[in-house]
Amino acid sequence: MGIPIIADTDIPEIPQALVKQLDHKKIVQKAVDVRGLKVRVREVDIPVPFSSAFEGERVRKEQTFVEFGSKYSKSFELLITKNLDEVEDGKIELIGPDIDQMGYTLDSPELPFAMPLGIIVEVAGKKMQKDYESIVERQIHHYLNFAMGIFHMGQRDQNWIRISKQAFKSGFRLKHLGKILHFGLHEHFPALIDKLQVKIITEEHKFNELLKEARKIYEERDERIAGLTDEAVDTFYSCTLCQSYAPNHVCVITPEKLGLCGAYNWFDGKVAYEINPKGMNQPIPKGRCIDPIKGEWEGVNEFVYKYSNRAVERFCNYSIMEYPTTSCGCFECIIAIIPECNGFMVVNR
Repeated sequence: MGIPIIADTDIPEIPQALVKQLDHKKIVQKAVDVRGLKVRVREVDIPVPFSSAFEGERVRKEQTFVEFGSKYSKSFELLITKNLDEVEDGKIELIGPDIDQMGYTLDSPELPFAMPLGIIVEVAGKKMQKDYESIVERQIHHYLNFAMGIFHMGQRDQNWIRISKQAFKSGFRLKHLGKILHFGLHEHFPALIDKLQVKIITEEHKFNELLKEARKIYEERDERIAGLTDEAVDTFYSCTLCQSYAPNHVCVITPEKLGLCGAYNWFDGKVAYEINPKGMNQPIPKGRCIDPIKGEWEGVNEFVYKYSNRAVERFCNYSIMEYPTTSCGCFECIIAIIPECNGFMVVNR
């Protein structure tokens, strides 16, 4: 009759039809997995308002209770794929102290204080692939900014998060970051993600250990595109994820140039478009080459002009002097000319 059977006895299995689960505590979840049912969360259980209306909100230093990353501490975020039986949907694990266990109160003169923060999102799904990880990971930036009083900038191990005094007073704690990501990523990628759990790490020794592992994964992702040149392709990819902060900015991602945030390479843009053809990453046909030295193409100019709200008319991919790329606040590095020494200065986030 097409109905899968879940048995609590040791029987030979037929995938998706006759499946065993001997542990009665896990049998309902096994039934949900086999049937491919999707659980939709309608409201986020956090103590502050949650809406796209807060996405461009800044949390200034004087408003901040605690911050992670940037100049005063280390921080990272990583999304990895696991097997379905390795992930418990909705589980949020805090390894280390929470922000209300550090000895600071709203009256402390040392505010804002800083501490390390690692966010590891583990996802599982029948259609989830390793190539999709960086695309899904970049949405962490998108959804954390939906919470009032929470500020997120950057990506990977160069992110920067602030929690405001008002959010802390309302009861916002680190576990709520996990609840936001559980809701947001399920909502955004229902076809890919069946189960999702979050680990939040503040304990310094464990943080440093996991940061090393995360950096290895970032390097492996970037190595996929080594050797591919801009001349070898006829299409670049855009990214407009940061337009909530920089409304006229358009990233142009090429084989030889990552997105400014450092999180997306050309392959990621290609895969992101395949996942969501109406999303933030769109193909840009290069069109006629205007200047091969400065890296200017007719099709790129037309795209940037349209998607920058007609604010940027021309774009040279290889020039810092003439029509250089626009920038948002999430850049990995930014470069400036120093006329006094006839040279350049590079500053990271």
